[in-house]
Amino acid sequence: MSIRVHQNAPDTLQFTATAEGHDLPLAMPRPQGEGPDPHDYFDTALGGCKAMTLMVYAQRKELPLKAVDVEVVRDASEERKGVYRLTAKLTLHGDLSDAQIDELLAVAEKCPIHKLMTAVDVQVSTLVVRPA
Repeated sequence: MSIRVHQNAPDTLQFTATAEGHDLPLAMPRPQGEGPDPHDYFDTALGGCKAMTLMVYAQRKELPLKAVDVEVVRDASEERKGVYRLTAKLTLHGDLSDAQIDELLAVAEKCPIHKLMTAVDVQVSTLVVRPA
């Protein structure tokens, strides 16, 4: 799979990313732009993965989880020092016992994107390709 990012117009900071046939707006944060910016998508990946992981798990285990909302709170105040903090706040809807909530929290901590962000050696290569 690949994601393509193209500039909407020359000399602008507005882009469109295309993933799986879907267009996603991409810009600088305020005051230079109106976002969402790349950090927003990084953070969104974590929240989305936790929500989907919990719903799939609950369905398989027949837990009474009806819906899940996730708020991802970013603290990038020390990003330049190598520390980027994200807090995922889960709101679990359904008639869940304390034990089931604990079980779901443990599952949320193991979602694939959480693991990717915290436990995997991600290697990035950047290449220049000349226009055709």
